[in-house]
Amino acid sequence: MSFFTAWYSLVRWSWALGLTSVVLVGCVRGPQYQPPSVAAPAAWQNNQNPVGAPVAQPAAPTTPASPQVAPAVSSWWTLFNDPVLNALEQQALTGNFNVRAAASRVEEARATVRIANSYLKPDVTVTPQVYRSRLSALRPVQFPNAQVVGVSQKQFYIPINVSYEVDVWGRIRRDIQASQAEQQASEADLRTVQLTLTTDAASYYYSVRGLDADLGVLDSTREARVQNLKLVQARYKAGVDNEIGVRRAETELANVDASRIEVQRQRARYVAALATVCGQPASSFALAPRPTDLTVPSVPAGVPAALLARRPDLQQAERLLAAADSRAESARLARLPTVQLNGYIGPQSAQLGELTRLSESYTYYVGAGVAIPIFNGGRLRSNEELAKARTYTVSAQYQQTALVAFQEVETALADVQQSAAQLEAQQRALRSARQAGLLTRERYNRGLTTYFEVVDADRQTLEAARQAVQTQSFQFQSAIQLIKALGGSWE
Repeated sequence: MSFFTAWYSLVRWSWALGLTSVVLVGCVRGPQYQPPSVAAPAAWQNNQNPVGAPVAQPAAPTTPASPQVAPAVSSWWTLFNDPVLNALEQQALTGNFNVRAAASRVEEARATVRIANSYLKPDVTVTPQVYRSRLSALRPVQFPNAQVVGVSQKQFYIPINVSYEVDVWGRIRRDIQASQAEQQASEADLRTVQLTLTTDAASYYYSVRGLDADLGVLDSTREARVQNLKLVQARYKAGVDNEIGVRRAETELANVDASRIEVQRQRARYVAALATVCGQPASSFALAPRPTDLTVPSVPAGVPAALLARRPDLQQAERLLAAADSRAESARLARLPTVQLNGYIGPQSAQLGELTRLSESYTYYVGAGVAIPIFNGGRLRSNEELAKARTYTVSAQYQQTALVAFQEVETALADVQQSAAQLEAQQRALRSARQAGLLTRERYNRGLTTYFEVVDADRQTLEAARQAVQTQSFQFQSAIQLIKALGGSWE
């Protein structure tokens, strides 16, 4: 038999047993994976029309979308029409280290898939060898009277070793499916990190803008307090008012200054958090104040209920469940016999120069074996039970993640609706407080009341103005949280 004939024989045996595995695998195939159904709502309770009835939604799926059609995280922040926010979001996506780490985990998962696929292919190695040995002249021989001499020999050997496990029952393919599901989970995790990152950046940004608006209210109030103090001091010098009014005016001015310092402290904290999200050192990051009125984008009356096809964290949880199911099936199949093909072929000679005479120097071995588990202390059975328990755990985590997702949407919808109604009421209160303040000041200028009533009216006006600004900032936060809860968009 020639060198190439022996090599062809080894390959043919491998293919023959591989085809046999296709026939046998149907005999031990386990149940096909099906993700658990989740009782998705047909409509959101807090997504109501003006009459008060929930807005009807298209039927929501009870199982997640196929990972091949899972949507990527959209540029949802463009709904706010803020160029500064757009630039910050781009900085966050490109500079944040959590995103880089998540992207690296995707590459790790893809490499793991390639490793898992490699086990379907033969393992071929070349191990050149050279050795020298000597047989003793006193070694035992079969014939006692035979003359024995010491023998020295030298060997040159270049074998090509081939090892191949035939995936008879589909265990390796199950491992590949698990690795592929874990890769898809890591891709969903990347989208989750991106969504969380972009919503955090927007949340910090609008927290800063809300504090800028609050500072604007305090700055205008401080100007009014300074004028009040000058007026009361002048009246006190003229003998029209007493010293108590002066001290109250000074107190109110100092309180405004203290409030401004507190707001500036909070602003510095949010700016530092925004810098970290954008991947920049807080010491070199700055955001110019902009105490202008901001417009919250309007939330449509009907938002989608199909969270299972939109939220990346739900997609990730489902893919992890699919991976756990495949691992459990692989652990079950590991208890079955394993078919292993192995062999080697290559030239062998006592002279290095004669290795090229393949027709005379080659040697080979072709074989196959079956490893049948008999006793291993219950290790394989315990591995199977462990894998099944992990599957149950991941399944419960997936269903819990879905419930939390529905909770987050309902909470965000309630915040969006109630904050709008709250802002409307606070704006009415602010208009009334300002009118009451004007009337009180007019009475004070005429000497019909004391400065205490002026202080009380101004304090109510300031409180109403700050509450209105804070509620408007909360509206932005609620809209951002709704977008996050819906998986990146309400469209």
